[in-house]
Amino acid sequence: MNSKLRVKMALNHEEPDRVPASFSAAPWVVERLKDYLNVQTDRDLLEALHTDVFDMRGIDHRGAVSPRYIGPDDLGIPMDWNGDVLALFGYRETIVETDYGKMYSQGEANLSETRDIEDLRNHPWPTPDWFDYSMVREQLEEWSDFAIACTGCSVFQHPTFLRGMDKLLMDMAVAPEMAEFVFDKFTDFYYEYYRRIFENAGDLIDIFRIADDLGTQNSLLISPRMIERFFAPRLKRFTDLAKEHDIKVLLHSDGSIRQIIPRLIELGVDILDPIQPEAKDMNPAEIKREFGDRLCLQGGISVQDVLSKGMVQDVKEEVKRRIDQLAPGGGYILSPGHPVLQVDVPVENIAAMYETGFEYGRY
Repeated sequence: MNSKLRVKMALNHEEPDRVPASFSAAPWVVERLKDYLNVQTDRDLLEALHTDVFDMRGIDHRGAVSPRYIGPDDLGIPMDWNGDVLALFGYRETIVETDYGKMYSQGEANLSETRDIEDLRNHPWPTPDWFDYSMVREQLEEWSDFAIACTGCSVFQHPTFLRGMDKLLMDMAVAPEMAEFVFDKFTDFYYEYYRRIFENAGDLIDIFRIADDLGTQNSLLISPRMIERFFAPRLKRFTDLAKEHDIKVLLHSDGSIRQIIPRLIELGVDILDPIQPEAKDMNPAEIKREFGDRLCLQGGISVQDVLSKGMVQDVKEEVKRRIDQLAPGGGYILSPGHPVLQVDVPVENIAAMYETGFEYGRY
């Protein structure tokens, strides 16, 4: 059974030959893992880890497959991951040095001082016409034995990078027309950008990943009422688009979001990631019992505790426990409780997680 079929069966709540797995990490982690496992290419690494999902961003988020940028030359595209970068919408990311090594961090929010709609209108917003989509299909065909995830979309999180989290939350409370304007700019761009990708190669794509952190460690980040006003209708546009092409929708949201899981299912979410086990009310076994017949789960392996702080044997026990809890009946993809592994996670723990999943996760 190849990886694509294995993932498809799991996402249809069927039991394949074994639990499928997904992997992505920061560039520096990828290089460490390649050295540790003595492999050279991204494909070699995915195969060595027995993983089944190819992410269009690439395993290190450098954009392995994407439409070719043909827009203005002064926006810093393609991104330079060796220093400060200027992202497409105009917010800055930066690389910082930590005790563990390099990590990337959100930097300047370029619209944090904007005070009215007119200033927002004058921002140099991108357009989907800045990209050539003609090569996407050919690039994806090289990975057609894997389940393919199309990623990079966001309703809420990316606007916080540009406007600033504090300012955007204030906009939602006291200047909703400004919040709506920013949300619509991102949503309209991403909708048309991904519509063109799907028109070009949608039959090769299995998962549409939307990244929007809606939870903190202990609660929702914003109220259900605000989620319903600002987030739900825009998310529904994306889930409807994916369903038109028979593509499953994965919502990534860290934190405590159990309260809104039923609504997310109503809005068309098929897969929830990463089931952060340390967050309040996000016990993976309970989530599986309550929602597992309607929702696939990806993640659940503790990053805050076991993967970053535990020994190899601790990791093996955690993986076995999660497989016992989440794998029965299908509907589970093995992955960390934060999907982009960082330099504080030892490579031997990463390797142990995937090797244990491969050996123990057989149906």
